[in-house]
Amino acid sequence: MQAIKIMFVCDSGLVGSIMGAKVLRERIRQEQLPATVHTCRAQEVPDDTRFLVGPRRIVSTVQTHATCQRFGVDALLVAEAYDELIQAVRNERMRHD
Repeated sequence: MQAIKIMFVCDSGLVGSIMGAKVLRERIRQEQLPATVHTCRAQEVPDDTRFLVGPRRIVSTVQTHATCQRFGVDALLVAEAYDELIQAVRNERMRHD
C-alpha cells in the first residue's frame, strides 16, 4: 500500500503547522501507520492530499477535492488531539489491505 498523504496546514505554513506536524508524525510512527505528514500553507494544499489537518478555524475554510477528509484540531501540541485522525488513517489502511 502506498503511504497515505496527510497535509498539516496553517495560515503561514510555518510555526503552527511545523510543531503540530511533529506531534502528528510521532503518533503515526508509534502507531506504525503507512502515512506521511507534510506541511503547507492553507492556499497550497496539493490535489493528492488524503487527509487535511490543522487548526479548526483554518481547516474549515480550505478548498479541497471531494475525497480529502478534514480534521480540525484545537490543541496542536497535544498528541490525543489527533485520535480521530489516527482512527481514520487506520480505517483507510484496512480498506486497502
